Amino acid sequence: MGSPRVGVAGATGYAGAELVGLLLEHPSVQLTQVSSRSQAARAHREACAGSLCDLELTEELDPTGLEVVISAQSALEAAAQAGAWLESGALVIDISADFRLRGPELYPTWYGREHPAPELLREAQLTIPELELGSRGGRILALPGCFATAAILATAPALRSRLVQPSVVVDGKTGISGAGRGAGPAYLFSELDEAVLPYAVPGHRHQPEIQQALSELSRSPVEVTFVPHLVPMTRGICVPCYLRWEGGPALERVREEYQLAYGASPFVHLVEAPVPTKLASRTNHTFIHLNAQGSHLVVEAVLDNLGRGAAWQAVQALNWRLGLDPAAGIGRAPQWP
Repeated sequence: MGSPRVGVAGATGYAGAELVGLLLEHPSVQLTQVSSRSQAARAHREACAGSLCDLELTEELDPTGLEVVISAQSALEAAAQAGAWLESGALVIDISADFRLRGPELYPTWYGREHPAPELLREAQLTIPELELGSRGGRILALPGCFATAAILATAPALRSRLVQPSVVVDGKTGISGAGRGAGPAYLFSELDEAVLPYAVPGHRHQPEIQQALSELSRSPVEVTFVPHLVPMTRGICVPCYLRWEGGPALERVREEYQLAYGASPFVHLVEAPVPTKLASRTNHTFIHLNAQGSHLVVEAVLDNLGRGAAWQAVQALNWRLGLDPAAGIGRAPQWP
């Protein structure tokens, strides 16, 4: 059997373009199609700074002959097309939010409109390989958002241990690239330089997926309070999480739970002291620091929002699903943005 043929939908956004760069150098798959409605008929390298991809962008992917479709489109665009991709026999990996939430009734609340294919939500799998979240047999792999990935990796082992109460406060900070290439005037350098901006305080759309995943992993309802902040850097996410001890401090026992969860992972690292976001930049690595403060366990997770939070995580999920080397194709450091 030859190398699986892969198509990328939404290949000119920040995450999509980064994904194209990674797949071009992947030793075990072939990147054969790229699409972009706004840049159709141009070569990818003409549309995206730093790209080495000569493939011509099309308005839509032709699923014929594709074994894998990875979508990096705007929210709910992949869901409208996924039926045709699946019918052709392709595995679907979605970087956006189209299949993260199990309940179709949640989409009007968090995404402003009805889900275009609610029947597909039943077979979608929210996927984090380190936590055995998802299924190797699934046809739709839904990748958690950048904040959600950090918060879930940061807190799942503690919540599963029952050493903390089933409630977490997530205090997120992210770089500006998380807003994408189409961001408006509020994201101009002159607006954001020398400023930190909290946003979506009444509720951010990553909050329900964090809550859903943590409740599933800990097998009991988990309450999540989440406030994100925009900080003046291009890439990176820092997520301090605060959990109250159940029955008294047990830091060393919690450390053991994290070591069991991540000790064999090539991408999640337990560190002795907090690290800057720059350490994770342009990688698939997540750094987790554990400490205690009074009645609380404090867990900090640092990752790259476009790396482990999007494109690089998609390659990791692809490798996991197809039984490939976990690190295959995860090595090139993209230079844009």
